[in-house]
Amino acid sequence: MQQVQRVVRAEVRRSYKGPIPDPETLRGYEAVQAGFAERIMAMAEREQEHRHGMDTLDANQAFRLASRGQTFALIALAIMASLAITLALMEEPAWAAVVGGIDVAAVVGVFITGRRSSTEETNSGETSTGRSALPAASQEGEGSDDPAS
Repeated sequence: MQQVQRVVRAEVRRSYKGPIPDPETLRGYEAVQAGFAERIMAMAEREQEHRHGMDTLDANQAFRLASRGQTFALIALAIMASLAITLALMEEPAWAAVVGGIDVAAVVGVFITGRRSSTEETNSGETSTGRSALPAASQEGEGSDDPAS
């Protein structure tokens, strides 16, 4: 009678999300060389500070861009209105009506389009800068060469 040997191989995988590994893994890094855990924590803090700074910069730039656009739109609207008034004073009512109509149509169009696009953006879950939130980093397996991934 032949004996059959059964070999069982167990594989343990650990995973975590974010820049900071679980405490057991941090202890393992600290066992490799003193100070590794502190370096990983400092790296995570710097990354968070950078990400918050970039979010603030994005928000500030979006605000400045919107403000600049409104300023230029107001200037263009004033120029077109002045042209329509000038044409009306020069006794050109047809041209004054055309220029004034274009002016009003442009303003109404911007308000309708702006309202529609902001509603679509809200429904799609995007931020005002058009970016979706970034997913957290993940790490799988033991013995990875890059603890910060």
